Amino acid sequence: MAELTHKIIKNHNLKHITELRVDPDIIQHRFSLSCSMCNCNGACCVEGVLLDIKEKELILAYSETIKKYMEPEQEHDTSKWFDHSVEYDIDFPSGKCDGTAVLDGKCVFLDSKGLCVLQRAATAEGMNKFALKPFYCVAFPLVIDGHVLTKDDPDFIKNPQCCCIVQEGPLTVLDVCREEFEYILGNEGLEEVEKIFEGVVNPIEKSA
Repeated sequence: MAELTHKIIKNHNLKHITELRVDPDIIQHRFSLSCSMCNCNGACCVEGVLLDIKEKELILAYSETIKKYMEPEQEHDTSKWFDHSVEYDIDFPSGKCDGTAVLDGKCVFLDSKGLCVLQRAATAEGMNKFALKPFYCVAFPLVIDGHVLTKDDPDFIKNPQCCCIVQEGPLTVLDVCREEFEYILGNEGLEEVEKIFEGVVNPIEKSA
């Protein structure tokens, strides 16, 4: 395969980023055949997530709705839902972010089954399933770092059911995370990424 360089994606859903580049490293990583983001058990969510200040405000605006779908043992006190430690970061639309709180060793919004109450509440209320979830929760294991679309820390990508990187695996990150790419980039941006992937041979197709 020819040496890959950063590619600029012209079409994407991130209005605060003029030029979004794609890290070629994510194209070269391979995943096991059993991987599917539909098999998420929340194992990678335990440390919480950074979210835009506007996302935080949205969650608080829907706090009473969210509480309806929380388990009794989950934290219902909204003052304990976030770190309240604002940071400045160019990869967030407002330029500022906070973090979801970690209580009892996991994100405050995870239930006993490792499922996100924000997604469950949105779905139950007839909203888009991602309407209340922070951007980087939906995008995982994809992240934006310095306006570069890349993968999260490899230490987090080790769940053989959803997103485990393995040598010479049969799947690409586009196979495993297609919905995440589409969420970040939209249909046209996804088509751009697919063109970037055209030079990557899938071992399953090669051996067929």
